Amino acid sequence: MGVVQWGGVRRTAQKLHLTQPTVTRAVQNLEGELGELLFERSSQGMRVTPIGTLVAVRAQRALAQLAQAEAELRSCRRPDRHGLASHHLGYSLSSRHLLALIATADHGAQSTAATHLQVSQPAINQALSDLEQLVGTPLLLRASSGMVTTPAGEVLIRRAKLALAEIAAVSDDIAVRAGIVQACVRVGVLPLSGTLLVPRAVGRLLEEHRSLQVSLLEGPYDTLLQDLRCGDLDLIVGPLRAPCPTDDVIQERLFDATLSVIARKGHPLEKRKALTLPVLNEWGWVLPRRGTPAHNMIMRIMHDSGVSLPHNTIESNGLATIRALLVGSNRLSMISRHQIYFEERDELLCVLPMALHDTSRPIGITTRVDAVPSAGVSALLKHLRSVNKESLLAVDV
Repeated sequence: MGVVQWGGVRRTAQKLHLTQPTVTRAVQNLEGELGELLFERSSQGMRVTPIGTLVAVRAQRALAQLAQAEAELRSCRRPDRHGLASHHLGYSLSSRHLLALIATADHGAQSTAATHLQVSQPAINQALSDLEQLVGTPLLLRASSGMVTTPAGEVLIRRAKLALAEIAAVSDDIAVRAGIVQACVRVGVLPLSGTLLVPRAVGRLLEEHRSLQVSLLEGPYDTLLQDLRCGDLDLIVGPLRAPCPTDDVIQERLFDATLSVIARKGHPLEKRKALTLPVLNEWGWVLPRRGTPAHNMIMRIMHDSGVSLPHNTIESNGLATIRALLVGSNRLSMISRHQIYFEERDELLCVLPMALHDTSRPIGITTRVDAVPSAGVSALLKHLRSVNKESLLAVDV
């Protein structure tokens, strides 16, 4: 990156306080690792190749993440402590420092981190010590439960993961130039998208690009959002939040989903008309866990109707558990019809004839504002939008 930015080995060495042979060797080592020439050498000097430009863009984005980390770390640093300026921080840190910090935070112990990274524990300890000296503030603290991150550590870990993700994307960018779409697309999947939208889009993605890998992660929204913001996920698909939860993510609405009253096929209420909440309340409920947006919406519906939940209400976010409880009893649930597509098609569950007004929720895609998506992620986004235009709830019975 320095050779591109400053126009040659000599000026790069001067700017970074390194020897020219050191800079030259670093460029040659990188070219060896990538198997590509980054510069064309001639008597007039070094001219960056198209691959070199591609690598420089990712390197610049990685350095920008570390510069942002330095800016954010200033609010965590004690007044009597001083770290390096952002420019120097980016060029002084190595992957050794960042991987040691991330692994220790993930595993809670230096010994486990050393095993994970296949290095010695003293090497981990030295890397962390050097890193804290560079940034000028403690990043990890020892607690009874193991090593825990300080606020400064959380800042640097997030930015470090984003920086390392940019570097990891280089090989995928190079492969795309050769017509190969590879790597792993990591998707956070929330309820209302995991039954139809995401599986259909992923299936078409892998038909189009057989070298891709796809990792689908289900979990609470807050956990998936944290993973997205630090680069562990490429996108989240599911219910959107209003307002947008942070200024570093962007939401794209695909469709709206409403709640329905769900029962087993053949339930005594299936053919009944003019159902009311007091009548439904007599049969018992299997509802989303409290604290979730869906549960809060249901509680509002109950409150507006002057009805209280019975004490024997079962709470679960697991679709398989909800299905089993409904099929094996006369209990009811309030979930989206999108979640029971196959159960309705196979006549295991049905939608009772009662409209739940004002329960519409936007379903869509959440991505990082500043992300440059890989070819695989871009292809998945295309398929998600395409699948969304189809009639997802068309049930053949």
